[in-house]
Amino acid sequence: MRSFLDRLTRALARLLVAVFYRSAEVDGEARVPARGAVLFVANHGNALVDPMVLVALMPRLPRFLAKHTLWRNPAVMPFLRLAGSIPVYRAREGDTSRNRDTFARCFEELAAGGAVALFPEGISHDEPALQPLRTGAARIALGALAAGAEKIAIVPVGLTFEEKGRFRSRLLVSVGEPIAPASAADDVDAVRALTAEIDAGLREVTLNFDSWDTARLVERAAAIYAAGDAPTRPKRAALAEHFSLRRAFGGGYEAARASEPERVAGLEGMARRYELLLASFGLRDDHVTADYPWRHAAGYLGYRVPVLLLRLPFALVGLVLNYVPYRLPGLVGDRVRHAGDQPATYKVLTGLVAFPVFWALECALAWRGWGGAGAAAMAVVAPTTGWIALRFAERNESFWRELRAWLVLRLVPHRANELRVLRRMMREELQALVEGAPQQAR
Repeated sequence: MRSFLDRLTRALARLLVAVFYRSAEVDGEARVPARGAVLFVANHGNALVDPMVLVALMPRLPRFLAKHTLWRNPAVMPFLRLAGSIPVYRAREGDTSRNRDTFARCFEELAAGGAVALFPEGISHDEPALQPLRTGAARIALGALAAGAEKIAIVPVGLTFEEKGRFRSRLLVSVGEPIAPASAADDVDAVRALTAEIDAGLREVTLNFDSWDTARLVERAAAIYAAGDAPTRPKRAALAEHFSLRRAFGGGYEAARASEPERVAGLEGMARRYELLLASFGLRDDHVTADYPWRHAAGYLGYRVPVLLLRLPFALVGLVLNYVPYRLPGLVGDRVRHAGDQPATYKVLTGLVAFPVFWALECALAWRGWGGAGAAAMAVVAPTTGWIALRFAERNESFWRELRAWLVLRLVPHRANELRVLRRMMREELQALVEGAPQQAR
């Protein structure tokens, strides 16, 4: 029975991730041991979406530790039970004595060669950096070794979201090098030392900045530095492509700001001006350096337009059948948009309820009108055309965005030139700072 529930849990999580995110990249998946005890430790900035992502994308299905108060939430509790989650009792929420049972279940799972996952920050948050780690992960790992587990691999996992609250944004999962506890000693010094190792491992797979403003500046700098100025066709880089560079730039940003504040301030001013111009014209950075030969543009139009027209009738059916349940998650998410780590969770949970309910109602109406055959047809048509409508909307949006970029760069050449000059100045300044960094360090 548990095996069936695990397969169902993973299938549901993969479906939700595939629908909610436009793309989900996994970097370093091979680092997860295929067998033996594994303790996944991950950063926690997106509430209940974080465990859903790990269940969907990790090669091993873990048992999650979750705060016991979640079992009181009727919308969440069924999924906790489905996933075989383990309740944990935090001091701020009352009695922690029951954690003996929590730890015992973790030790049992790990001793049997299974996988357990937790978020050692202890809270979900909307900060641009890791929060101080609790000692629970180290205590579980060392306690499991003392309880009979042969060995344990502690696997750091970094979750990086392009825009974590936005539907159909992008996601990167970075898997770090496994950490093997040096000994089974379960004392204060050993716990502290292992917690420090876990912290270091998580920082290798996460982006950590002093503010979201700094995070945006570093992201833009890394993209400009990596892409260069050579003309290319417009294409968004995968999140994994610039991850290491963003980490390196983030590490050097504070040092550069301290050693050469005027140069960094000038670079920041150029970056803000560049962002403002991009936003005002609806452009991306890859549009600015893009080469749009007429042959490429004609080929793009010749392919895109017929495909859009062919899918339009199916998309219209999907829009009619799915508009209300599609809009509801967004409306609910808007109500909690100020809680930066919550909107995605509310959207996922609302959609998980709204779509099946509306599909059931539509099937019932089809039954009344056309009998069992009509209901069966509706059960296939409603979700299928809903997916077609979603993909059509994305491709339609992409088509008009690319067309707009092509027109802007040709019809407003002075603005296009300003963007290219500004971008080139930023890249030259970045190169100068990067090349001067070793000398400054010495």
